[in-house]
Amino acid sequence: MADIDLDGSELLKLAAEIGADSRKVAEGAYPLVKRYAMDLRNEWRDNARSTARKHGKLYPRTITAEQIPIRDGVEWEVGPESELPQGGMGRGFEYGSVNQPPHWDMTRAAVSVEPRFNAAIDELARSFLQ
Repeated sequence: MADIDLDGSELLKLAAEIGADSRKVAEGAYPLVKRYAMDLRNEWRDNARSTARKHGKLYPRTITAEQIPIRDGVEWEVGPESELPQGGMGRGFEYGSVNQPPHWDMTRAAVSVEPRFNAAIDELARSFLQ
């Protein structure tokens, strides 16, 4: 299963186009992207706890969020760690298998977090236009 990337680099590109101070934009984007990465992780974990039941009791703990070190942006990756016990079961939980229906834990979390993340990025971008 693909991990979800929360990426603030588009905001930094916009800042360059409008002549905003990229350092100030990065300073504003970092905590915002981190916050929503953690929100996504937490909602995904909560969803997984409610759907995984006994056969997937370790799976929710495998869902992590970590910063991806990049030079010109802010990026966090959220998803199950396949090295952890039951971390490789994410695809089966999310999309289902011959043994179980899809749980859509990640999808439901992303649908919940995405509008709030986009609104926060929009608000931050607008603050640099004033």
